[in-house]
Amino acid sequence: MKKIVVSAVLLAVLVSAGGFAQNVSAGAVNGMTLNGSTGLIVVPDAHVGWERSKFGVDMGYGFVWSGGDRFDHLPRFAVSLFEKFEISGLMQMNHDKIKNFVLGGKFQITKSGGTALAIGGDYEFFVPPEHGDSSKIYLAATYGGDFFGMPAVTTATIGWQFWEQGNFSSQFIYGMGFSLSLFPQTFKNYVYWVTDFANFSYTVKDAMIYAGDRGAFNTGIRIHPIKEGRFNLVIDIIGTDLLDDGNRGLSASLSGGIAF
Repeated sequence: MKKIVVSAVLLAVLVSAGGFAQNVSAGAVNGMTLNGSTGLIVVPDAHVGWERSKFGVDMGYGFVWSGGDRFDHLPRFAVSLFEKFEISGLMQMNHDKIKNFVLGGKFQITKSGGTALAIGGDYEFFVPPEHGDSSKIYLAATYGGDFFGMPAVTTATIGWQFWEQGNFSSQFIYGMGFSLSLFPQTFKNYVYWVTDFANFSYTVKDAMIYAGDRGAFNTGIRIHPIKEGRFNLVIDIIGTDLLDDGNRGLSASLSGGIAF
C-alpha cells in the first residue's frame, strides 16, 4: 500500500512539473550519480552532462563505505552528445575484484527554462556471469524553483526494473530529490546541498546502499569549484542510507570533464 501511495505522489509530480518552468536555476549543477549518469546521488535527473556543447566527456571516481570491510570503489564515465544524448558507465570494485559493470543511456525529450524531461535506462552485467544480468528503464522530470531565496532544482524519477539478476521482474522503481544552492550570496553558487530518496541503488547486486526493502535516504554536499567554459569539476561528500540503522555509510567522489 505504501508503494502505491508513493507512486501516485511521484506520478503527480511528474505530470505537474511543466507548471514550474523558469529560467535555468543556479540550483542546477550537472554532477554524476554513483553509477555515472548525470543526476543527484543515485537518482538520475532529466539533464545531460553538457547541454551547451555538441560533445563532452566526464570521468569520475567515488567510493561508498558502510562500515568494516564493506567498501565499494566506483570509477565511472559519461559522454554527452548533441546536447540531448548521454552514454554513461560504471565499474564496481570490491575487495580488489571487479564485481559489476553498468552501461546507461539517456535522451532528453524536452527542455524549457528550468524544466526538462528525459527517458533513460541502464544494463548491468555481473562478474562472475552466473549471477545474471539486470536492466531498468525510467522517466525523469526536473524543474527549477526557489526555497527561502535559495535556488533549487527538484527531480522525480519513475521506472521499471524489468530484468533483475537474470529474471523478468515487476519491480516498480521511484526516486526523488533536489539540488539546492546553499546561501548563494555567501558561497557564490559553488556549494550545493544534494539529497535523494529512492528504492534503487547504483547497482542491483552488492551495492553498499541497501535500498531494496524500504528505500534509502542519501544527502550531503556537492562542491562545484570549476563550472565555466569548457571545463567542469565536481566534488561530492555524501552520507548514504542514513535512515537505516546498521547500513549507514559515507561516500566521497570526484568527477571532472571537458567539452569540445
